Amino acid sequence: MEKKRNAIKETITQFILIVFSVVLGLYLSERIEDGKKRQESDELLATIKSEVKDNLTLLEDWLPYHQEINKNLDSLSKDAGFIEEFIENKYALLDKLLTRGSFMKRSPASDAWDIAKSHPRIVNIEYKKLLVLSKIYNQQAATFEPATEMFEIFNTKDVNKEKDARSNLFLMSNHWRELVAREEQLMYYYKAANETFDLKDDQNLDN
Repeated sequence: MEKKRNAIKETITQFILIVFSVVLGLYLSERIEDGKKRQESDELLATIKSEVKDNLTLLEDWLPYHQEINKNLDSLSKDAGFIEEFIENKYALLDKLLTRGSFMKRSPASDAWDIAKSHPRIVNIEYKKLLVLSKIYNQQAATFEPATEMFEIFNTKDVNKEKDARSNLFLMSNHWRELVAREEQLMYYYKAANETFDLKDDQNLDN
């Protein structure tokens, strides 16, 4: 009987050890998988943060220039002498406005965000951060629409015809004013990102 009891104890002990080993293995495997998921989410977020900071640097550089264009365009649209010059040659407007030679070297990028939206690990990013990012990139998508509308007007055949020149200049001025307002709103969202992602450790977004 003693041998039988010992055999039963040994069998139970072995069974417990086997179960424990399986459970421990599953637990460790799950922890390792969770670690990989967190790492992928962190890398995903780091790429987006880098893109946001790069976009901010771009906007900080070009927004003052666009504000200057806004003031100049508003002034030119009320200048009778310039309107006559515009009627003679519509490109006189670009000569007056584009002191840097172009409107903007490039638009803010959204590649990292576009990739992240379809990535399965985006669900591991905090909701508050996703909300801020969504606002930023939605604003980016809409920000430069007024510039497109302005240049569409500029490129029309009769933009500088005598009877329409003044009204078209006012219309282009309004579009540009809207562009600057949207860029300023975008800058506000970048500052929200500063608070949410603590980007100020790498770059002061409040300037």
